Amino acid sequence: MRPCDCPISQTLQRIGSDAFAIVSTEKKQPASDSSGFVVYLVRFEDKTAERRYSDFDSFRQALTRLYPDVLVPPIPEKHSLTDYYAQVPTKRITDAKKDEDEIVQKRKRMLHRFLVRVASHPRLYHEHVFHRFLDGNVPWNEVLNSPPLSTLPRDMLNETSAIPQFTSSSVIPVPSLSYALKAPDARFTTREAEVEKHVSVSTNLDRVQRRYLRRLTELSYDYAELGTVYTAIGLNETQHVAASIEKLGSVTDTTSVKLRQLARSIQTEFSEHMQEYAQYTNIVKQVLRYRRLKQAQLEMIHDALQEKRTALDALLKTEDKASQLKATLMQPEEAVSAADSDSLETRSIEDGFANITDIPTDVPPEEATNGHESDEYPVNASASALRASRDRSKKWSSPRKFLNAVSYTIQGMMDIDPETTRKNQIAKLKNTVFQLQDAATKTESELKEVSEGIQREINMYEKQCARELRSMMIAYAKMHIAFCEQNAMSWKEAREQVDLQVSQ
Repeated sequence: MRPCDCPISQTLQRIGSDAFAIVSTEKKQPASDSSGFVVYLVRFEDKTAERRYSDFDSFRQALTRLYPDVLVPPIPEKHSLTDYYAQVPTKRITDAKKDEDEIVQKRKRMLHRFLVRVASHPRLYHEHVFHRFLDGNVPWNEVLNSPPLSTLPRDMLNETSAIPQFTSSSVIPVPSLSYALKAPDARFTTREAEVEKHVSVSTNLDRVQRRYLRRLTELSYDYAELGTVYTAIGLNETQHVAASIEKLGSVTDTTSVKLRQLARSIQTEFSEHMQEYAQYTNIVKQVLRYRRLKQAQLEMIHDALQEKRTALDALLKTEDKASQLKATLMQPEEAVSAADSDSLETRSIEDGFANITDIPTDVPPEEATNGHESDEYPVNASASALRASRDRSKKWSSPRKFLNAVSYTIQGMMDIDPETTRKNQIAKLKNTVFQLQDAATKTESELKEVSEGIQREINMYEKQCARELRSMMIAYAKMHIAFCEQNAMSWKEAREQVDLQVSQ
């Protein structure tokens, strides 16, 4: 890919992802939209671009369509604040509304990581659509409605790079998801099986992690209520007992605060990353599915090419036989009568397959005309009509053959110039074969590039996953160690003070 030469691209090459940041958010509520929406301010040097979540979503979809073989980084799931509140117990709705800013900040962090991953990707950061997304002077709708996004096909298997411009899209087959490959690649078949397992494991892990965070938060609320109860009980006591109960309530409140801090730290430094990698496994699955469909398309193109070649060969043979018969009929009558046969058996000029047997000349006129009612043919009937009428006394093996025969008979009666029709069909088939050959060559080359690109993407993803997962697990362990140490110290101090009060 040729690097983009725009100023934003040059800045990214020079500075990298440090050139931009999501600096803040604003909640706007226009008159036409009572629910309102959040705007994320993306700062790039001295410029600021206002982008909604829907803009990030459409931007990622655009990258997916432009680069179907690339693992485009994920963005946070599409949830409204109401959806978040619905996941919280009813008695905590008031507290959840207080955390609205935390929810927005979470999405802000994940969107910023998305931009950083795009800017760090060896192919995506060259894309000019990305540069225009960072440019605050360009409305995003204008980018969506201008090339290259406006010229992309709906189905990526009909991409113009794989199909020549002169090829009709109806000629190139598009496989379905249920298509079974005839010669699957063992490397990617194994990879698909591994990804299926990873999708199941990562999805379950993400679900367990969310439940764990929810229970930590609920436990912190329970400790807060317990601290309030201890404080209320202490007010009814006197002297040493009151002081001991007050200290117990205080350390309970401290535990509540520490639990909330632990939950927020896990959410920020671990859970959000686990959600991203759960999405990454699905992205890998989608990319492998695209490669499978590309290979299926190549197999279907080869099948269609073989079918068209067979039909073309049959028509060419028919054309040769028709030409030979035509040349024979144009010879002098003496040359024809030299065969000295009772009945001249010849091929039909129309299709060259069925035989038409002449009525012997020694049959009396009475037998020729009154022998059987089915042998009375119209004077202007075509050869196909004669053949169909002659053979209708035979038993048809199936209704399909009977309907085909009737259809062919009608076509033969209506076909004024079968020779021209046959030549038109030959020309059309030659054009289709040429298009399929060209499409097969381009699709085979593209499949090779897609396979190599996906393999590089997966290798890069595995290295990134191993590196970041190690950092995440270390941070996860350190957070729990710090919480346990601080919590144990608080309760130890509380016990010492209570023991001191009791000893007095």
